[in-house]
Amino acid sequence: MEGPAVVVRGQRELSRAFAKADRETRLEWRRTLRQLAEPVRSDAEQLALQTIRNMPKSPKWARMRTGVTQKLVYVAPRQKGTRGRGRGRRPNLADLLMDRAMQPALDRHRGDVERAVELLFDGIADDFNRGGRL
Repeated sequence: MEGPAVVVRGQRELSRAFAKADRETRLEWRRTLRQLAEPVRSDAEQLALQTIRNMPKSPKWARMRTGVTQKLVYVAPRQKGTRGRGRGRRPNLADLLMDRAMQPALDRHRGDVERAVELLFDGIADDFNRGGRL
């Protein structure tokens, strides 16, 4: 598996600064980061349904979720894997989802995500420079 596709330097430090901020600022920060990943998530779902054989027969496996941690924002499958050797088992599904859905979705939206992160950081810096609370 490849490393992170879009790297933002200073996000961890900024997240730590937000941890000391008031509750509403922290929630808005996480909400904004989650919104940045939403186009990638929805595109990954559509690509999974369109490009992976038999996925339309069980669309629950194409559903994705977005997560935000202190270090990263991610898109991952919502459905957990199955156990055992049943006929519903697809050991290569993780690779298929990554190669045919999630990575292409990120590649399609890479420029949009980079611009949105720059605008987000610029807005935070402008607000802070005007005496806003961090």
